[in-house]
Amino acid sequence: MCGRNGLLHVHHCLHGRNRAVADRMGLTVHLCVRCHTRLHDNGEYDRELQALAQEVYEKEHGRAEWMERVGKNYRG
Repeated sequence: MCGRNGLLHVHHCLHGRNRAVADRMGLTVHLCVRCHTRLHDNGEYDRELQALAQEVYEKEHGRAEWMERVGKNYRG
């Protein structure tokens, strides 16, 4: 998100019961420690990343499959 390189953390775009789903679906991003902390502490960019994950997944697999696997629409 900030463009930094180096030590990066893996962030799952889906949370809770859907974290394992995010792993299986490849819906993770790599963030620097600062951005990852800001995301978890302040919720910055969380909804945007969820919506982006859904958009990317749906381009390949469609909305019906997303809803079947995730059960929640993040795109409004």
